[in-house]
Amino acid sequence: GPADIPDQAVVATVRAVADLGADVRLLHLQTPRSNRLRFLAGQSVTLGVASAGGDLLQTVPLASCPCDERNLNFHVQRDPRSAFAEALFGGRLRVGEAVNVRGPVGDFVLDAESDQPLLLAACGTGFGPIKSLIEHAIASEQVESFALYWLAGSPDGHYLGNQCRAWQAAFDHFSYVPLVDADQASGAARLAGALRDGAVPVAACDVFVAGPAAFVEAAAPALIDAGAARERLRT
Repeated sequence: GPADIPDQAVVATVRAVADLGADVRLLHLQTPRSNRLRFLAGQSVTLGVASAGGDLLQTVPLASCPCDERNLNFHVQRDPRSAFAEALFGGRLRVGEAVNVRGPVGDFVLDAESDQPLLLAACGTGFGPIKSLIEHAIASEQVESFALYWLAGSPDGHYLGNQCRAWQAAFDHFSYVPLVDADQASGAARLAGALRDGAVPVAACDVFVAGPAAFVEAAAPALIDAGAARERLRT
């Protein structure tokens, strides 16, 4: 569990920066072979880049599987309020640049003793930690059934939709439902409605909800109303 993972400080280097969507970029960091990052799927770290005006810091969920402790992926949303995000989108973080990684933090993690079906609800770049959970669950063969609902603000907002469809094609018990709604709260209500009308046994699932606050705050109670068990829901 999270309490078993020590706080770590690792200096990683930028391996790649790539566009995932109009306002989302993949940041791929690589740690030294002798100082890999131990973390659980779904956890976050604080990234720091040296700057003349002080370190640029941002806490970001990991979007990669802990089965590869050297290669760390992050889905970063363009955000004018974040100096770190602005540096990334402005080309300040180049291949080979040093990035301080501190962490991990968070209990948005799988229950190691549970093999219940997973119900995963993401909005925007909330898909990052959800992707980490899925990849770990697949690698560990801990879970047999997955239901993924991904809300985006526009039809092209499912920036890794092809990956989700590939999972659905590869696994008999993997369902993927993309949803589009510019309003995150109403999108959360639509998601809960789709669950009530669908075949997913919500009450039997471990439920994970990730995304902007407006989405999470609307989706969590809506999912409980749809039958999710409060003690098995993590946001």
